[in-house]
Amino acid sequence: MGNNFNRRSFLKASLMGTVAAAVATAAVAKETFNPLVAEAANIVAPVKETSEFPYTVDPKYQRLPGNKIYYLRMCDPEENKTPIQFVHDDVSATTGKKDTGKDLPRINAETIGIKGRRATVSETSVIYFAQHDGTVLPLRQKEVGWRQLDVALSVAAWSVELWYNGFTCVGSGPAGIIQHYPINPETNEMAKEPVVFQGLFNWDNTMAEDKRSQGMQWKFNSAEEATKIVKKAARLLGADLVGIAPYDDRWTYGNWCRPKTMPFKLPNGRTVYMAYNLDKYLKNREVEVFGLSNFEADWVKYAGFQPKNVIALAFEMDYESYRTAPSIIEGAGTGKAYSNMGEVSFKLATFLRELGYYAVSSGNDTGMSVPIAVQAGLGEAGRNGMLVTQKYGPRVRIAKVYTDLDIIPDKPRSFGVREFCRLCMKCADACPAQAISHEKEARVLQPEDCGTSENPYTSKWHVDAHRCNSFWAYNGGSCGSCISVCSWNKIGQWNHDIARIATQVPLVQDAARKFDEWFGYNGPVNPEERIESGYVTNMVNDFWSDTEPTK
Repeated sequence: MGNNFNRRSFLKASLMGTVAAAVATAAVAKETFNPLVAEAANIVAPVKETSEFPYTVDPKYQRLPGNKIYYLRMCDPEENKTPIQFVHDDVSATTGKKDTGKDLPRINAETIGIKGRRATVSETSVIYFAQHDGTVLPLRQKEVGWRQLDVALSVAAWSVELWYNGFTCVGSGPAGIIQHYPINPETNEMAKEPVVFQGLFNWDNTMAEDKRSQGMQWKFNSAEEATKIVKKAARLLGADLVGIAPYDDRWTYGNWCRPKTMPFKLPNGRTVYMAYNLDKYLKNREVEVFGLSNFEADWVKYAGFQPKNVIALAFEMDYESYRTAPSIIEGAGTGKAYSNMGEVSFKLATFLRELGYYAVSSGNDTGMSVPIAVQAGLGEAGRNGMLVTQKYGPRVRIAKVYTDLDIIPDKPRSFGVREFCRLCMKCADACPAQAISHEKEARVLQPEDCGTSENPYTSKWHVDAHRCNSFWAYNGGSCGSCISVCSWNKIGQWNHDIARIATQVPLVQDAARKFDEWFGYNGPVNPEERIESGYVTNMVNDFWSDTEPTK
């Protein structure tokens, strides 16, 4: 497929020739174009900065309780008593299309032997997680993109998040906890019973306290200098984008919580602690969960300080893996970013603590990453509820480092995402579960507009987590279609920069999505066509056969 001169290749070549003739000779290297195109973008559609958080937050807004986060609610036995509920049972009336998501809860229930009702939140999530971590193979294991080979890559990409970060991607905290098996240094014998301790998103500030008590806190000449050095350190340590937000209590979860676990014996004799009854699920697909441990959201009690600022870190997710969405390979791109987040934010927190400043590294735990990243100037909040950056689009994941260091916050930046999302709706059309709103305008959502895991009283587009996760359970892995098809999801080449400009110019925004599709970017938007046309199969085969990065 990669060698075919198809419609995309023809159109791409045509545009390249046109632009090359317009701005330079054909001999100009591609590296020369990027600054030119970037300069053109800045002239045609300049980035705007604002002083305040750019979206309306109603005075009725309250912090989202941690135990309302969807993936933590799965651990609540009460959530295992009633069938899952969508905000809108049938969205065909508003989309004008067949509702491809409304039957998923019934289908998921049938996969674990339940007939006559929908799966619960707990059942839906356990079906998903048991496949996601490789405990059971996906129901679609015979399809290219869902094979044991593909699953193994995804589990490997997630392994640091699962086994060293503490799996905070589900929102659990404060800090993630991990279990490891100690070795007797005299005999080199590995224990069968694990010990439990903090993962890389840890809240251990003893080093900062030691430095302070010894009078060794590093003194910066100014907040400007501290800001510059922190950003330099973050980039060196591995972050793709760095921004700073003032600490804003609105984005900290109303409480923090962590799943309760129980021990289970594996065939190899090891004990593992699980949030659901592993024996019952493997034996007869019965779902039992053990509840949540709740903690007061108290910074001083658990971290020893009150944050002044939050360093927001964005990590690019692999472009080639996302081209295969919704296959399991897409999940490998996500898992790799989550795994990297723990390592890099741990290093940055260590850097600050070594200088005598308090720091807490955080993944999805502690607070809401998207509004923090918006406030830190990393991007805008898109229709799909995700951060959309200028360089990578929504193809990023976000970590945070909270600190008491005096540094200068960045300002929120606007470069046309919200205006473009009003017209595009590509992510909503591509969602297999139809979880993303087709309403034209973002608006201040009211309680009746929201699912149980969604906070009302902020201006955004509705995204139904129950629909989203119902597809993940059916799919056997996460999805990523809304990210993959996004017009902002491009790789760093000059012709892609041309496309970016189109998304920022009001006069051509309406046509930008069509141009995007004519160029064949990111495959069919229709979720059924994406599978049935063979596009996903081709992308997975290309992924495994191409050893060089996609150009």
